[in-house]
Amino acid sequence: MKSIIICSIFLLAITISGCSSSNDFEKGAKQLENMGYTDIENTGYSAFCCSDDDSFSTGFSCKDKQGKTVKGCFCSGALKGLTIRFE
Repeated sequence: MKSIIICSIFLLAITISGCSSSNDFEKGAKQLENMGYTDIENTGYSAFCCSDDDSFSTGFSCKDKQGKTVKGCFCSGALKGLTIRFE
């Protein structure tokens, strides 16, 4: 029974860590830079930020043109492009 619980926790951790994409972060960070955002940081998987149709949700924080901290996520899924969502 103990090994089943450990395996379940391990599989859950792998599933959650697989829901963030460094490739999405790179693409999204480039788009944010083109829009004038700076100091863009990857904050990892962002639960509840994207829609159910998205496979990946990668959180970020950055500075806008006025120097204020902005947070959001990059969302993507199979056969669709990258979407930037702000909190």
